[in-house]
Amino acid sequence: MLSTRFNRLTIALLAAAALAVPAQLAAQTPEHPTDNAAQFPSKTDLKSLTTAGSYLAARHASVERDATSAAAFYRSALRTDPKNSELLDRAFISSLADGDIDEAVKLADRILTQDKANRVARLVVGVRDLKLKKYAAAQSNINQSVRGPITDLVATLLSAWAAYGAGDSKGAVASIDKLTGPEWYPIFKDLHAAMIYELSGKEKDAGARFEKVYKLDDSMLRTVDEYARWTSRNKDAAAATAMYEAFDKKLPRHPLVLEGIKETKAGKKLPPLVDGPQAGAAEALYGIGATLTRRGGEDLALVYLQLALYLQPNHPLALLSLADLYESVKKPQMAIKVYERMPASSPLKRNAQIQLATNLDAADRSDEAIKILKEVTADQPKDIEAILALGNIERGRKKFADCATTYSQAIDALPAAAATRMPGSPITIAASARSAPSSGTRPRPTCARRSSCSPSSRMC
Repeated sequence: MLSTRFNRLTIALLAAAALAVPAQLAAQTPEHPTDNAAQFPSKTDLKSLTTAGSYLAARHASVERDATSAAAFYRSALRTDPKNSELLDRAFISSLADGDIDEAVKLADRILTQDKANRVARLVVGVRDLKLKKYAAAQSNINQSVRGPITDLVATLLSAWAAYGAGDSKGAVASIDKLTGPEWYPIFKDLHAAMIYELSGKEKDAGARFEKVYKLDDSMLRTVDEYARWTSRNKDAAAATAMYEAFDKKLPRHPLVLEGIKETKAGKKLPPLVDGPQAGAAEALYGIGATLTRRGGEDLALVYLQLALYLQPNHPLALLSLADLYESVKKPQMAIKVYERMPASSPLKRNAQIQLATNLDAADRSDEAIKILKEVTADQPKDIEAILALGNIERGRKKFADCATTYSQAIDALPAAAATRMPGSPITIAASARSAPSSGTRPRPTCARRSSCSPSSRMC
């Protein structure tokens, strides 16, 4: 299984070898003054700074893992020293980390006039070309971005989607099949070959590839979801339901799986997950980026996730993975911004709202957090995770009467026997809340984020 093939050290080393990405990739500066990040001059102050001043401010922003300010300061320094290749490269990387891909593309074009072999710039320009449906240019640029197992795989998948976009589905699959590498390659290779076959109308070939991936690892959400969708259209809804239900036993109550069960039980034929080369490329960037996020490759993961969202801005799992990455580097304000982008129509909206509230509380915006969770629990009075998240925030803010009421709501939502068997159950917590302890540190809200609230549970 993939989880045994990607150990943390290997991923970290591969990511470091693939792209020499500086530390400023991890986050951006919060807008709220209650955040613990350093405060920097406003953009209106940038014009008065010297080149050295802008550079030092940018370096400090990088130490603070603040890509937004770092990008602004590096660009300010670059304006006064436009031929400085180091400033150009740092401004480019910071803009990419910030998710300002349009600005990153402009800087990448400048870099390639000086250094045609810059792999990160080639990748970014290639993704831009793919988005604009300039498929030949996309293939040319992407194919020049390879170096090492991770980037080789990404480049091959993106190039294959560009080939499909150009009308060469046969060549697209052939290029994927030609790639050799580590033992974890086949999962990604066969999944994307299957999706290309699927969009090309070769359902039989797609089914064979989906089945192959499913047998390799039936615990990956995207594999199960895609294969179940194909099954609902090409076999029968009952078989598709059975696949979702089997996954539900491994990872209970995942929103996308519950949605699949509901729709297939209603006899619906589910559409493919991707509808074109841009969505397919976004899926490739998301899948590998999410895997890297969970296994120590945050810097490279950030690049891939930002590019995935550039291609498909409302990709729900890419949004959750990016927010999860910001949480891992302790940037709740940036996680908040990402959670707020979750489409209201997504089955994952409720999960995003719970995590949004958790991060608002971490950023000392507990009133907003409580308001959101009260809205969630009013809409879903039996939502134990949301109720517990609300109670935990209230308890952490020493609103003991409120949290006792909230935990009582959780008790009412569960059979008493089940509640008492739960570690840290509402009954136990409610009892401690009513005792109103006079000292102790504020506990961090504890939504069950490693089960159904987060993309960390094998969602790629």
